[in-house]
Amino acid sequence: MKNVLVVYFTQTGQLSSALKATLKPLENDPGVNLHYELVKPKKAYPYPWSYMEFFDVFPENVHAIPCELEPFSADLHKDYDLVVVAYQPWFLSVCVPINSFLMSGDAKVLLNGKPVVTVIACRNMWLNGQEKMKKKLLELNANLVGNITFVDKSPNLISLITVLAFVLGGVKDKFLGIFPKYGVKESDLEKAPSYGNILIDHLKSNNYNTLQEELVKDGAVVIRPNLMIMEGRGKVLFPLYANYISKKGASGSKSRRTRVRIFGIVLPTAILILSPIITIASRLAPLIASKKMKKEVIYYSQNSLR
Repeated sequence: MKNVLVVYFTQTGQLSSALKATLKPLENDPGVNLHYELVKPKKAYPYPWSYMEFFDVFPENVHAIPCELEPFSADLHKDYDLVVVAYQPWFLSVCVPINSFLMSGDAKVLLNGKPVVTVIACRNMWLNGQEKMKKKLLELNANLVGNITFVDKSPNLISLITVLAFVLGGVKDKFLGIFPKYGVKESDLEKAPSYGNILIDHLKSNNYNTLQEELVKDGAVVIRPNLMIMEGRGKVLFPLYANYISKKGASGSKSRRTRVRIFGIVLPTAILILSPIITIASRLAPLIASKKMKKEVIYYSQNSLR
């Protein structure tokens, strides 16, 4: 019997749908025992968010400040054969609840020496969050053997509008009857069990050497150059904005509300302005620096940390 621990956090259920679809082959296999562990903050994050709540979480998320979690139900002394960690990136970083788990004593016990597969569901930018995940797992002596991603494949500016309608307004269907439904497409969920089939073969053989290569070949990781470039800019600027807000007080404090509001205006505006420019630049980049672009895509498709 193979024992698999699945640690995840979800607010809206989107990640849960992608996760369950991916792990369906494991659930249906009598030789695999799955334990799902939902990470629960003691102070729950809302859905839908209010405008201030959504942007106020930004500094603490970027600075990796943990929140208090409810106790785990998983057996800390059980010898799990594989651990799946499923999360959403928030503001180009690992979301606070999963990051809080990674910083906990439970994670030190559960992940030490274990093979880990990450499952990501998000709007479209996950590279920097996964880099931070890689670093955390190395610190915990865990072995990242696979990564599976689910993203909204709509154009960047379209998904910016629909994600704000989704997280701030709770709109789960077509926004204004014009914009496409936000989130992972049904066709991607239908494809997800194929990743699980690849995973279960490696789980049973206890050999993960070619797992990521096979997942990438099957479409589990797709990297868009324009988003890769945009993330690179955000990675540099986000800590500066986070410091700018944090200097005025802790999370929820009235003293920093003005700076949070400013950030809530600046971020979407910057994406609206920069997205077309960066899209054009990304199309020119292969002509100017093709080797560098290919090298970056290859790097982000695999699991080692440079």
